[in-house]
Amino acid sequence: MYIPADKKKSKSFEGYTLIVPAVSVGNVGQLASDLLISTMWLERCGFIYHDSILPLVGNDPYAHPEADVCKLVTACEVYESKLHQLVIIQQRAPFVKGKMSSFRRWLTGWVKENKFEKLVILSSMHAHERLDIQLQGPQFRYISTPDLEAENKERFTHDVLKWIPLEGRPSLEDPEGSLYLPGGGIAKSLFEDCSKENIPAIVVLVFCAEGDNAQDAVKLAYNLNLWMDLIDFKPKYDLDGKTIIKPASTWRVPSSWRLLFGTAVDQTLFH
Repeated sequence: MYIPADKKKSKSFEGYTLIVPAVSVGNVGQLASDLLISTMWLERCGFIYHDSILPLVGNDPYAHPEADVCKLVTACEVYESKLHQLVIIQQRAPFVKGKMSSFRRWLTGWVKENKFEKLVILSSMHAHERLDIQLQGPQFRYISTPDLEAENKERFTHDVLKWIPLEGRPSLEDPEGSLYLPGGGIAKSLFEDCSKENIPAIVVLVFCAEGDNAQDAVKLAYNLNLWMDLIDFKPKYDLDGKTIIKPASTWRVPSSWRLLFGTAVDQTLFH
């Protein structure tokens, strides 16, 4: 269930866009969500408690060097931007085995109950599962429900975005190709649930392998921002109109990324 951070305030998300990262290969969806939450200074508006997600507690991953207050975070939290009418769910723990479907049912029900305008699923796929046609060129793909595709098709395929729809995987039963997202976690099943429930949804993903996936996350967040225009990366100019000063904004990497591969070895062990 969803638990608001301030129970005294009633909150409606009608007309908002909901972004949900899928726990997938390289955790690229979660890392991209980290970038968006940190760069946009999103406010934590609530928590999600569901028995399908393993419990977790830890320090604030978005704490800045000058922060003097320690905030705890839990397994699944909700962040909001009122300015952009945007909500991001950040999931920090894996699903309990066999419980993923119950979370999907709850999530689709919550989306409909709160009348979100659309659902954006951030995910990734195993690079070694690519088709021959996918080996070269952009490693970014998308899948969209028909209504959202019809609304944005010109922009998706136009020169500005040049997004490539995810190619179907041909089989003996389906020569035309079916939806195939190896390593994509909940992305495929959640997308199919949204299609059945007539919820406008889109999956944006990258091909990758396990390892240091920070650049994959930047790529995913960058492509999403090209479409949604959440963060202004346009350069500023001097009074002469020619000299570039700096971009209006850059990605603000969360402090937690310094420990992405654990803490450094204690050097006193070798004294």
